[in-house]
Amino acid sequence: MFQKFVYLKPKNISSSNDINYFLIFLAFFVCLSGFLGPRFWDINSPNFKFFLSEIDLGNSQININKLEKLKLNKNYLSSDQLNNKIAVLEWSKQILKKAKNKTPLPRMYFNNIPREIKQFETKERKDVFLSILLPIALRGNELVSSERKLMKIAFATNNIYKIEHFAKKYNVKNYKEINFSSLNSLQIKIIKEELMLKINQIPVSMILAQAIIESGWGSSRFAIEGNALFGEWTWKNDYGIKPKGNLDAKFAVKKFKTISDSLNSYILNLNSHFAYKEMRIYRALMHKTGRSVKGIDTANYLKNYAEIGAKYIKKVKNMIKGNNLNEFENSKLERYVN
Repeated sequence: MFQKFVYLKPKNISSSNDINYFLIFLAFFVCLSGFLGPRFWDINSPNFKFFLSEIDLGNSQININKLEKLKLNKNYLSSDQLNNKIAVLEWSKQILKKAKNKTPLPRMYFNNIPREIKQFETKERKDVFLSILLPIALRGNELVSSERKLMKIAFATNNIYKIEHFAKKYNVKNYKEINFSSLNSLQIKIIKEELMLKINQIPVSMILAQAIIESGWGSSRFAIEGNALFGEWTWKNDYGIKPKGNLDAKFAVKKFKTISDSLNSYILNLNSHFAYKEMRIYRALMHKTGRSVKGIDTANYLKNYAEIGAKYIKKVKNMIKGNNLNEFENSKLERYVN
């Protein structure tokens, strides 16, 4: 049974004491509201999200020498750790875990494959290669999407200089014969339609599969010495590496300053060369009908990529299936924070 307390105000109480009681009551009320919390008052709690920042949006490379050490931030590797097997494997494990959990990946791009990758166990080598190439593939597609937006703006604003730039870069039909200073409406329409077909993303699973095949999971001589992941040929000896067994060959495997450069060249090749026109038409049809573009299907149009023709298609598709590369199809990079 509760007792009832009756408060009798003394006759000689000062006004300052009244204020003190009021302050005590106010403090008690504030504490009570704190215990009840935002849910009681129907106030949304703040939701903080943290993203890795990259100031230079146009730069596809991060200087690895300036990255924090692994012990401070496990998303990063310093340059001296790039060839430290334990550090590389730990970093790789975390990147693939993020990818499989559908968590955005850090904007971390290696300049080259670790030279000791051949010494890794098979599974280790595969994991390291995928964890290095995946962010670079996503960044390459990101750059293509940016170009697509810029191309649309060029036509919307009738920027002939930019239209000519994209027509040359993506090898628009007979672009050398086009007088861009006096384009008529029909010519502009034809050029735009062709560029709309050409400037678009490549399925990530197909990128990974072709890089694996062409570079032997990053362990080929061309990949290690020339950052060549996609077996692109060149007829300029100064820009390529000759096959050891055929030094008299007229062609060489094109070499690159970074593996990002190799990836960007590969994407441009598929988006501009006449040999992959059917692939681009298929891709456009999928987008038009609201369906996703998957590597396992897009690979059907790669018969001209290698001398073995149709067998190459089967090889790419088996690589995608055998290594579950389709699970990386919708991977994302962390947002930019300026």
